Amino acid sequence: MFVCQISFLLQIELNESIDFFGLQTAVFMGCFLSWFYFLIIGLNKKIKNENLKAGTRNLLFLIIFPILYILIAFTIFPSDFNISTEGDSDADPIWLLVMFPVHFFSMFCIFYLIYKTAKTIKVAEVQKPVKFVDFAGEFFLLWFFPIGIWFLQPKINKLAE
Repeated sequence: MFVCQISFLLQIELNESIDFFGLQTAVFMGCFLSWFYFLIIGLNKKIKNENLKAGTRNLLFLIIFPILYILIAFTIFPSDFNISTEGDSDADPIWLLVMFPVHFFSMFCIFYLIYKTAKTIKVAEVQKPVKFVDFAGEFFLLWFFPIGIWFLQPKINKLAE
């Protein structure tokens, strides 16, 4: 019932409703990427050397872009969207030409946020410049979120104290 009410409230011009899965995905992605943002902001306060702090100028754009991409993709494309090599695809080729670069940029935004977060965690821990080899473990633990959080969160809690 609740799902039906949400779908009814979120009607767009073409009398199609936003796919509820897309809305859930966008909310989860917003929470997930916001966690990265708050980790970077919070751990920057623990870094003593100003030159080692992560830049936070474009972080909000890097968070908002993938969320908007998810909402737009689930709004534009039908839920039974398929791409076929046999010619019976129900997608307009123009949309595909637009969506592939946008999708890759969205992936770049997510990976860059993971990179910045992992680097900030390691810099806050060692208080010196680090290379990717030094924080690769944190990077992959953040990337594989459900598993990695169990290993990273205790370290983050210690750093935040």
